Amino acid sequence: MLMVLVLASCTSNISDPVPQDKMVFSAVASHSIALQRKSIITTTNYPLDEPFVVEAVHYPNGDESAKGETFMANEPISYDFENMLWKSDSVFFWPERGKLVFYAGSPILPNVTIGPEKGVEADWSIPDNDATQTDLCFAKTVETCEMHPEAVPIVFIHALSQICLKARTIQNYSHSYTEGNFIQSNVVNIVLDSVKVHGIVSKGHFTQIPRGWSYDPADTVSYTVFRSKEGLNLKVDRYDNPELERLTTILLIPQILSEDACLEEWHHAEVRTSLTDASTGQIVSDLSYTIPQTSVIYFSEICEKWIMDFKYTLRLAVGINGDKSTLAVAVTDWTETKEIILGDE
Repeated sequence: MLMVLVLASCTSNISDPVPQDKMVFSAVASHSIALQRKSIITTTNYPLDEPFVVEAVHYPNGDESAKGETFMANEPISYDFENMLWKSDSVFFWPERGKLVFYAGSPILPNVTIGPEKGVEADWSIPDNDATQTDLCFAKTVETCEMHPEAVPIVFIHALSQICLKARTIQNYSHSYTEGNFIQSNVVNIVLDSVKVHGIVSKGHFTQIPRGWSYDPADTVSYTVFRSKEGLNLKVDRYDNPELERLTTILLIPQILSEDACLEEWHHAEVRTSLTDASTGQIVSDLSYTIPQTSVIYFSEICEKWIMDFKYTLRLAVGINGDKSTLAVAVTDWTETKEIILGDE
């Protein structure tokens, strides 16, 4: 009987192992039009159908200046729709102590790599059309293992610059007036045909550590921003105010704009002029013709550089009869939560 009591006493002194928590993730894009291949989505939600990759380094003593140990190596993270969370295919448990530094990159492409020394790295090229737009995102998260969150928060930042182009006519050129017994009527439609940018850096190398881009200023491209066989009719409202039309949004490499960087546009005016006898209502003459025009505007006149994770709204105003085309720019963060205006609205 005594032996049984001793054995029971020894057993009660053995502590149960502390259960380790499985590691899961959450993902947002801080200023985001978060990545989705071949399209740009205006939302702060990272798209659930787009996996990202994580590299994690463990510092057992919590000292990031010491040599760390690889905890996750290029681990794909995808969304579990059943449990509504982001997780890896392999199961990872939180270490009992220390600090974990997470580097995350998106998209998962051969030219996008990730490692503990440089974080996310990418060799990036810009196409000459907007059919293959891809966002490049990166993130860094530091968490203490002893007080870790329920899900590792991955907050993506955009490595590219967002360029949004809008256009309007300078004024309403349609008008009519009476002279003597006749009514002169001029109906003018301003139609935008094509917009290109020239001298834009087309290739670059991005590193998360140190954060920034390197590129050869000689690697430039001409980029077709807008083109339409039918053209875009630039309208005015019922108060004769020109309406600003959104043309497109593209992603370009952040860069210092060279003196040769410019926007070139083509538009035309469809003019119908008629003369009517006011007393009889008879049309005396009716003539239709087209006035083609083009102009080149240098970016250095309005903007020195494009910075990553910022949105640049270029507002093109075109006209006829000697009215020179103009370009203005508004600079905001990715979702326009803060705004610095350069140029007119």
